[in-house]
Amino acid sequence: MLQACLQQSWPQDKPIAQIVFPQFIPSSLGNLAAQWVMLPKQDILHHLYSKPFKQFFFIESPYPLLLWITALHNPEHGTQWLPCYLDLKDPKSLEIAQRLAKMSYYRLLLFCTEEPQRCAQVMTATLSSSQCQRLQEWSDKSQAIQPQGRPVESRQLLKVEFEKLKSEFPGQRECNNPNLAWAI
Repeated sequence: MLQACLQQSWPQDKPIAQIVFPQFIPSSLGNLAAQWVMLPKQDILHHLYSKPFKQFFFIESPYPLLLWITALHNPEHGTQWLPCYLDLKDPKSLEIAQRLAKMSYYRLLLFCTEEPQRCAQVMTATLSSSQCQRLQEWSDKSQAIQPQGRPVESRQLLKVEFEKLKSEFPGQRECNNPNLAWAI
């Protein structure tokens, strides 16, 4: 599986820039959920041995949206935040959330801005059983929800929660509880 990850190419429809997005990796086990990340090579090297901190925020109204955050912390170089959003009314995003719940792990595919053609490094982030349970509950719940607004409205509310998390994150927090999932 690691070899399959390292052979992935940066999608041509994505910019060569510091971005994070959810994507599947095809495998013999079926589609595996992953966060594809592009960073400067130096940032990848600084956080290569970090233990990923995983956090999920779910909002059901005005629109069912999931904020999927991975953070890599290095005491010397700080925290690298890797947020992405899953629209749980979109079939592909819903499948990613369901795969996360089922597989209980995901891959971080790290691409360098300087050499974007191939994946430079791969990390694995493991989810707790409570995170998996919540992801499945949120996936199921989102299908019954009739949206009262647009995804952009929920995204703005989730950004506020993300900023709160960033301001409260002292670095050692990932050692205390690396597997959090909250509904707001």
